[in-house]
Amino acid sequence: MRRLLSVMAAVAGVVLSAETRAADMTDVQVARLLAGADRSRPIDLAGKDLSFLDLAGLDFKAARLDKANLHAADVANADLSNARLAGAHLDRATVQKTNFAGADLRGASLLRLSVTTELDLGMRMVADAPNFAGADLSGARIFARLNGTNLRGANLAGAQLGHYRMTVIELHPRTFLEMADLSGANLHAADLTGVQFTWAKMVGADLTGARLVGANLTGVDLTGANLAGADLTDANVELATLRDVRGLDAAIGWDRAMNRDRVRP
Repeated sequence: MRRLLSVMAAVAGVVLSAETRAADMTDVQVARLLAGADRSRPIDLAGKDLSFLDLAGLDFKAARLDKANLHAADVANADLSNARLAGAHLDRATVQKTNFAGADLRGASLLRLSVTTELDLGMRMVADAPNFAGADLSGARIFARLNGTNLRGANLAGAQLGHYRMTVIELHPRTFLEMADLSGANLHAADLTGVQFTWAKMVGADLTGARLVGANLTGVDLTGANLAGADLTDANVELATLRDVRGLDAAIGWDRAMNRDRVRP
């Protein structure tokens, strides 16, 4: 019991210190800097600790945020389009309706993002999803529920979206991209182990060499996608559309994919 109390106290201390640690700037200071900036002269916040700040709704005007610490920061409804976030730390950040279109997120960490979603069962849309259209997420680490997210033309080459370690409050340690739009996305050599892609659009996506072991591809539109070298072992392909798919004969584990007899030609 004494050891358990000691461990609990240590954990509480870590959480408390993380939450009370002062960031390099206040949210007011960041807002003032952005108010005087424009996209032709973006502000430089590279490497800054902006953790836990309330930055919701701000237009970052393509700011430089390479290797910035945005842990648990609230960037809901913020405009981070074309911002430089390579190597940035966005774990537990609130990204409801955040615009990351065209942003540079190479090697960034996006673990346990907070997205409050409202699923309209009639329209099959997720109203609060962030926008990553055309963003560079190559080599990024992503673990989140991103249902309905726009990832059209995004670069996810070498990204890690596969199974993550489970905590005591998580029943499913996997990334969710249900009904997401990944049309034209580059997923070459990405780790997509166990990812929930149900009813997503992956038209023309590059999945060459991707690891799709145990992924749920139920109802996914893979029209014109390239699956050469992809590992589909134990992936569920029920009702998936495979029209004009390339490289299926060069895919790994296709003979072990689930529900192959129920795909859409």
